[in-house]
Amino acid sequence: MKNTSWRRPVATAAALLVVASGLAGCAGKPHGSANATDDQQWPTAAPAATKDVDSITWNLSGGEPATLDPVKVFNGSDLQVAANLCESLLTMTESGDVSPALASSIDQPSPTEYVFHLRDGVAFSDGSLMTAEDVVFSLNRIRDPESGSYWGYFGENVKSVVATDPHTVTVQMLKPDAIFYRMLATPLGEVIQKKYAEAAGASYGTPTGGVMCTGPYSLEKWTPGDSIVLKRNEHWWNIDKQPLQTKAAKFTFLTDNSTMTSALLNGDLDGTMDIDSTSISQLQNAKNGELLAGPSTRQFVLIPTKLGTGSDSPLADPKIRQALAKSIDYKGLLSSVWSGLSKPLRTIVPPGAWGYSGGIYQDGYNKFTDPERDIEGAKKLLAEAGNTHPKIVMAVPSDFQQYVTVGESIQSNAKDAGFDIELRPLAGAESSALFSDEKAREKVDVFVSDFYSDIADPTELYMQIGMPKGPSNFGNYDNPQAASLLEQARATSDDNKRAELTVEAQDIMTKDLVWIPVAYPLQSVFLNSRLGGATAGFLSSLYTPWLAKIGGR
Repeated sequence: MKNTSWRRPVATAAALLVVASGLAGCAGKPHGSANATDDQQWPTAAPAATKDVDSITWNLSGGEPATLDPVKVFNGSDLQVAANLCESLLTMTESGDVSPALASSIDQPSPTEYVFHLRDGVAFSDGSLMTAEDVVFSLNRIRDPESGSYWGYFGENVKSVVATDPHTVTVQMLKPDAIFYRMLATPLGEVIQKKYAEAAGASYGTPTGGVMCTGPYSLEKWTPGDSIVLKRNEHWWNIDKQPLQTKAAKFTFLTDNSTMTSALLNGDLDGTMDIDSTSISQLQNAKNGELLAGPSTRQFVLIPTKLGTGSDSPLADPKIRQALAKSIDYKGLLSSVWSGLSKPLRTIVPPGAWGYSGGIYQDGYNKFTDPERDIEGAKKLLAEAGNTHPKIVMAVPSDFQQYVTVGESIQSNAKDAGFDIELRPLAGAESSALFSDEKAREKVDVFVSDFYSDIADPTELYMQIGMPKGPSNFGNYDNPQAASLLEQARATSDDNKRAELTVEAQDIMTKDLVWIPVAYPLQSVFLNSRLGGATAGFLSSLYTPWLAKIGGR
């Protein structure tokens, strides 16, 4: 998915769980450290919360959510708030694996059947009990093609969802699908109240329609253009084991970095995620809080839009894509744009997404080297392609200065090799359209995106990109060998075998430069010193109730 604004842009999608197996040594230990550069150690977690606070104010750096409906949530802001309202059948662990949540246990009688035994005593925020009927309704609603849900793609292999008794739901598959099961820890597996959703209709998940879920917080007020307020859900099924020390949370929508930084430093804001590089030094030296950083599943990439047969884009030629990649000053970008809070990226999926079989993925990653600038090599490739001055239109999201800075840097870098790049700033709906509208993508050759893997399983993102009908195949990439490997991987439950198949596909797609890897951003969090319980990582803030762990200290 992109982050805050692009893809799921991740700019607000946030950050409270370290999932990288290769970097797991930094996870879950208060004041452990993540090594961003050779001389910079970043703490990965704040001390645990120890007391109640009446309220906190948290900023969504990606702006106001578009929706809180599990069917429609997509961007970081949507997910960061919704994660505290709605829960899934499964949840993510610190290792990036999945474990039971609203389902207390899961049986798999055959490769194409899952039986979910629902947890007793789970109530919605209005106090009514969750039923098997609510689960069936939620799963069928999100996988319905008419819903247009991004998450529905991961349920395409589901044959049927049936309540076999009041506490049991059985899912029959058309064919084995290991990714479906893991994705049940995301909005794909979130449960909403059927009665409430049917009554709300199209307004469900909006400021006027609200939501009705089982999470630790409920929606108290959504003032469009200003804020969202959540309040503690006294009916939460897990409140005895996880006391909710934050009674209420106000989410603001500041996107101007200077304004947001000032508000953090003067205490008007208690925290935020995904810190802009221009604020790193100020927040690192703040007297009223702490800057945290840790691994993520994110990737900053250039995404070509026209790779299909008959394309008129210069980037349809692999040599021109390779030349563009060689023209980029990666070290300069890592320093100037991320201020040390990023690493070089060799493949599309970063090490932070290796939730299993880390050795296999590490060997696959080691086949490639950190990207480096090579202007003479770029010029040679352009000459071989017979196009020494290719003209390219590159879209950048103008709402976020970091993206614009990256675009301007690449434009300048590539000019040295002979490229003529026109930067096309796009704001709001125009930028979002690049992820949903092929006609919008036809107007540009490539766009800048901060994307991320939805789960700690590289197969998930590679199949989105490498399969012809994948929801993130934005360039109409078509390599039958890669698609076949990914189809096999998707159907393989054995982790090591799935990893081996995925690494084979990764080899092909990396050499093809389906996406051009630029950087592997770490996840960053700023937390006011009056609070504890935050951990800098990534996926938990998207899919688990991270607010439940925050409180006073």
